[in-house]
Amino acid sequence: MAPGYPSTCRVMPHTLRVMGLSDLDVTGMMTGGERATMGSCTSRSDLADYVADLSPDMICLCVDSVITYLNPAGRVLLDRKADGASLIGKPLIDIIHIDYQPILEDGLGELVEADSLPLMLVDACGHPVEVEMRVLPIPAEALGQGAMAGTLAAARGPAYLVHAHPVGERMQAVQEILESERRYRSLVNLALDFMCLVDGQGRITLANKSAQVLLDLDADTLMERTLPDIVHPDYQAMIELGLETLAGESGLLPLKFVDRQGEAIDVEARFTALGRADSFMLEARDIRQQLRSAEAVREREQRLQGILDTVAEAIISADDMGIIQSFNRAAEAIFGYSSSEVVGRNLSVLMPEPHASHHDGYMKTFRSNGASGVLGKGRELEGRRKDGSIFPLELNVTELRLGRNRLLTGIIRDITDRKRAEEAERRYKEELEQKVEERTRDLRRLSRQTQGILDSAGDGIVGLDMDGKITFANPAAAAMLGYEQGDLQGRAANEVFLAGEGRRKGKGLRIRAAMRLGVMGQRIEQTLVARTGHTFDAEYAASPIEDDGDISGVVVVFRDISDRKAAEARLKVAGTVFETTAEGILVSDARGRISMANAACARITGWMSEQCLDRTVQEVLFPGNEPVFEEMVAELMARQSCELEFWSSRLDGGEYAARLAASVVPDSVGTSHRIVIVVNDITQRKRDEERIRFQANYDSLTGLPNRALFNDRLDQAVSAARRAGTMVGLMFIDLDGFKAVNDTLGHDAGDLLLKGAAGRLRKCVRESDTVARLGGDEFTIIMGNLDSPEGAGQVAGRIIESLTVPFDLSVDDGKVREGRVSASIGIAVLPNHGDTSDDILRHADAAMYHAKEQGKANYQFFRPELLD
Repeated sequence: MAPGYPSTCRVMPHTLRVMGLSDLDVTGMMTGGERATMGSCTSRSDLADYVADLSPDMICLCVDSVITYLNPAGRVLLDRKADGASLIGKPLIDIIHIDYQPILEDGLGELVEADSLPLMLVDACGHPVEVEMRVLPIPAEALGQGAMAGTLAAARGPAYLVHAHPVGERMQAVQEILESERRYRSLVNLALDFMCLVDGQGRITLANKSAQVLLDLDADTLMERTLPDIVHPDYQAMIELGLETLAGESGLLPLKFVDRQGEAIDVEARFTALGRADSFMLEARDIRQQLRSAEAVREREQRLQGILDTVAEAIISADDMGIIQSFNRAAEAIFGYSSSEVVGRNLSVLMPEPHASHHDGYMKTFRSNGASGVLGKGRELEGRRKDGSIFPLELNVTELRLGRNRLLTGIIRDITDRKRAEEAERRYKEELEQKVEERTRDLRRLSRQTQGILDSAGDGIVGLDMDGKITFANPAAAAMLGYEQGDLQGRAANEVFLAGEGRRKGKGLRIRAAMRLGVMGQRIEQTLVARTGHTFDAEYAASPIEDDGDISGVVVVFRDISDRKAAEARLKVAGTVFETTAEGILVSDARGRISMANAACARITGWMSEQCLDRTVQEVLFPGNEPVFEEMVAELMARQSCELEFWSSRLDGGEYAARLAASVVPDSVGTSHRIVIVVNDITQRKRDEERIRFQANYDSLTGLPNRALFNDRLDQAVSAARRAGTMVGLMFIDLDGFKAVNDTLGHDAGDLLLKGAAGRLRKCVRESDTVARLGGDEFTIIMGNLDSPEGAGQVAGRIIESLTVPFDLSVDDGKVREGRVSASIGIAVLPNHGDTSDDILRHADAAMYHAKEQGKANYQFFRPELLD
């Protein structure tokens, strides 16, 4: 007997001996009824049929590997109890598991000499059944006249008896193993990332669907490849290190595959050694989009940095710890540092004391309070350059939030020149007022009696006789000339009045000659030399002294005009500053009527200086913008000064942005006042700010809101819908076939298609709806005040119909290119499909993937079972 077979399988001699079952008296294991039935058998062939039917193991008669007889136990084993007859005439291989079918390729005759074989059958439900099988040849005469004999007699080929004994627990274990393997294969096939099994020689033994899609190869072709066949030549050296070495790496490895078309595919890969020897799993993730996104980010950063480097104002950004993150070229020019010297350092390096020491405390307060009084407000402070010098600056700080992080941006202008101009103007005003007061005092003195004039006059007054001798001199004259008052009387004029310039320095003035020639009444400016050697600028004039019509002498009045000369020089400088400064300056009376305007004002407003005179400030600076003008007037009345930024129109209709600083300047007695207005053209700065704001919120390719602005508008729409009790619809749209267009026609064609798709999406929705691009070929649409979910479905239908029309992707080379895509759309409606922004976004995404599973080019509403 073959090992492992139970003794209950033995049947009658000769036939049973042929079956290998002749050593047991069958009657000893039968019941009384069974022995009676057996006793009624007419021949040993009938007995063989009976015992075969009684056996608990499967007994099958095959002719030419075709089933011609199957006992009841075999039918039960194969779950064919009801229709076991349907197997008669079928090939034996039909009930053999696919993994064991190669055993029968050479026929049953090859298995006669073998001992019991482990084998896996398949029952009617496809479940595996583990057995131990033995094959015996059967000559025709061995079966006599029974049922099996009749079957054999009709056969034309060799006959074999197949005896299969079920293995029980091992069969269940095999079923569990097969079920586990099926689950494993299913999970591997469903994985989104590339997965394959590789043996020790680099042969691919298993590859999932994602691997086939990534490499553009079908399963059969891929199984014929080796790992070096699919790896880019640049990475062959890494593969040559050996799979065991690569499996020892703990992190992800950079790798590059080659697809069927020879295109390189950048991936991140991991090699894992499996439990059995020389078997490895390769997992890989396509990172081409990540690399393209990273490159796009770098390009945007470079463009933005280029913009920042052309701005005239210093632009410095820092995090909420006060650490400098960026430093443009204007900042380098103003502070004297290079960007590399300050990026990563604390902002305090740019501040004088005590602000530098207190800056960390300021930042701590800012982080804890969540707001700052400095945001959005222009302030004048002091900065410290690299060389330690302190200078005045104007600072405006804005805040940008990136999730929970904050980025502070300061726009800084060096206002040293402006401060100097303001100081010069202030001094000019003070000196002018001083001169007015001096002249007033002079006029009052002249009205006094002659003696009082002589004693108290600020001007030097000297009387001369016809011989040029001094007859009288007031204290002012004596002091200016360096004499005591009594020392001058009787001296000759040319001894006292000495010139102090050029070759005549120290020589006496020819006053007597002027008297003889009758040159009187002219005001002459001359540098005089005092007795002490001190020189001073003087203005003098001589008038005749008449006595009854006769000239008895002259009066010489002179004054020290050194201060006036200095004031005139300063006034000339102030006038030069007024006319040449880049800032427009207007002076008006209390009613806003302009009395002065410099050339810069003409460049900014388009009004020439002479055109501005006698016009109103509102007419020149605020045409058609009465609210801003009224705001300025209110500020001036309340605080005597104001600062504004606003958009205005030039005389030719062109638009410009202005920054205005206005101050009220009262006169010396406070009875009237003037208004001084300084205007700066900040158009470029405003446009730069708007451009930066646009780049932060809109997609540079399509002009649609980007993910950040989309999230903000979705939150607003959800909040508004909750307050009003209305519905908000959200569509998640993915372009089917875009990758094929992008890969075959190139990225330029792909960009044209995305821009064209964006335009069609806008035309399919209301103006109040938001169409956004989240990235790649993913778009979203926010529909506020939705009447019903069906309305969203109608819009989705229009979108699908619109996008199916071919896109003209022709470029400048003259070739006609056409791209075709469709759209898979997922729809979620608030409050039907969720209560929050996150809910409907996640649910619209799930509905979109369901639309793809339904064959693409359709839309699907969210259902809860999509999340299972």
